[in-house]
Amino acid sequence: MIKHAVEVLSQYPISEPVIEFIRHNENITFKVTDNKDSKNYLLRIHKPITEGLSGIQHTLKGLRSEIHLLQELNQKDILQVQTPVANYFGEFVTEYYSDEFNRSYATLLEWIEGSALSLDADNVEDIAFKLGEQLADLHKASYDYKLFGLDRPEYGAHSINHVLEELKYGVVEHVYSQSDYEIIAEVLEVVKGQITALNAREQQWGIIHADIQMNNVVVSEGKPCLIDYCLSGYGYYLFDLGSAATILNSEQRNTLLQGYGSKTTFSYDDIRNIEGFIFMDIFISYAMFIHDSNRNGWIKEHIVKTIPLCRDFLEGKEVFYSFK
Repeated sequence: MIKHAVEVLSQYPISEPVIEFIRHNENITFKVTDNKDSKNYLLRIHKPITEGLSGIQHTLKGLRSEIHLLQELNQKDILQVQTPVANYFGEFVTEYYSDEFNRSYATLLEWIEGSALSLDADNVEDIAFKLGEQLADLHKASYDYKLFGLDRPEYGAHSINHVLEELKYGVVEHVYSQSDYEIIAEVLEVVKGQITALNAREQQWGIIHADIQMNNVVVSEGKPCLIDYCLSGYGYYLFDLGSAATILNSEQRNTLLQGYGSKTTFSYDDIRNIEGFIFMDIFISYAMFIHDSNRNGWIKEHIVKTIPLCRDFLEGKEVFYSFK
């Protein structure tokens, strides 16, 4: 993997790079340190590890739209995000050719110093509140700065239909049972109904992060910073609140919502809608990996905990504080 990073970095003004492989998931990622000035960067080669992670976000238009989003958030001081770095040709997306990958694209971002979110931190309540505030700032930016018309993924009713088709494969391959699939389908039909109701309300849809997990929240100087906008796109704002809630302990979830509500309109009447989007988020993740027999084993274990929560949800019980 390192050889690919070396070849890509030859197109950037980094004179003495030290390269550390991070992981290969939706992208191949590296931490790059320029020994000349000790500055750190994140290098991404946009080649997902499994076909289920591919999408518009890996196209040239999609990547240019992500770069535009990061630049807008940074330049307008909406959020602290990773600043894109241009190559020698003044481009923020670099085309890369290799025998292994054929044509692919790479991007370089400035590194945000800090550590991944830990629920053991003494100030975790404060971090949860600030994370809610940052999500509100991100969501408000869609309307305040008209961040529409970007080539990015969409997370709406159409994606639910796609997920339902993809997840049929899990029954064929005995990842889960037909009855499990039917419960999943029933839950997602409820979510589609919720989406229909949300469509009748104003300012529910716009730019969302769409991939809030522990490693994508970096705590820098005591405040959380959202990183990795690879899967960002258009969706319902409550989707992000659902994702963020599941990485926190149940006692911090109210704090997250309070932080969000301090900067935008939020009602606890939306808890059930958030629950629906939590399930939607989970099942989108299943669909991304379901066809990859080398990487879908975790679904077998995860669904054992998820199906009982689905049943509770379908019975009208609150499950917001039950996710682990």
